[in-house]
Amino acid sequence: MEQLAATVNGSPIDNKALNAAMQSLAQENFHATLDEVPRESHAELEAMALERLIARELIFQAALAEGFVADEADVKDESSRILRMMGNPEDFWKRLAERGMDETSFLRMVRKDVTVDQMSARKLADVTEPGEEEIRRFFSAYPDKLRDHERVRASHILIPLDPDDPDKALERAMELKVQVGQEGFSEIAKRHSVCASAPGGGELGFIRREDVDPTFAEAAFSQIVDELGAPVKTPYGYHLIKVTEHEIPAPPTLDEAHDKIVGFLKKASGSKLLQEWVAELRNGAKIEMLND
Repeated sequence: MEQLAATVNGSPIDNKALNAAMQSLAQENFHATLDEVPRESHAELEAMALERLIARELIFQAALAEGFVADEADVKDESSRILRMMGNPEDFWKRLAERGMDETSFLRMVRKDVTVDQMSARKLADVTEPGEEEIRRFFSAYPDKLRDHERVRASHILIPLDPDDPDKALERAMELKVQVGQEGFSEIAKRHSVCASAPGGGELGFIRREDVDPTFAEAAFSQIVDELGAPVKTPYGYHLIKVTEHEIPAPPTLDEAHDKIVGFLKKASGSKLLQEWVAELRNGAKIEMLND
């Protein structure tokens, strides 16, 4: 039986979930795996991860108390999005199995996450619109926040790693790079990429740096448009990347930035509202910390 990290009104949060949350925070805060994060930062990551899981459980329980659960269509859409982002579906299910999770438990987790997101969105409906003076102050104080994200339109071919032969995937990537020059990127991607994007010729559409693995992003955003770069290694395998467009937006005017500023200010107000709501839920809950 999996050891528990905490319980929230009797509902368990196990160490497996805690470790997964720590992995996510490691990516968000350090752009690295948990093993690559300095040991002295692990305690802080664990505390942050546990607080995130407790808040998630409290919101989920609040949703259930109101009879609200995400519908099957939304759960299916989110599951499909995760699978697209993870690259090779077979590798994804294998990694989940290694963590003791099957498809049923994965869908249960996704349903819980979508329910929490939607319940939070319902709460955020209470956030009021900011005034024009507040909008002008924000425009003057935070010009860098208002520039649209730099984006590239990218396609890739993913070659999975072979744990028994670390050089095999790189050799295969080099072979496919030569074939791309002879037969075209799209055709080679359709036949040889193991990513879910393969049927579309490896097309990922427009991506921002934060949308993909940091190593992938560094390569894609530094690559010359319409040139095929050298193979790039990420935890998912080797990638051959082709960038067909690169957008670097100019600073916006106040009128152009108006809606984005409203979004920033409402997000800040919403974050405060959610924190206060979770604190209220926590005050009425029985929470036991079991890792102390």
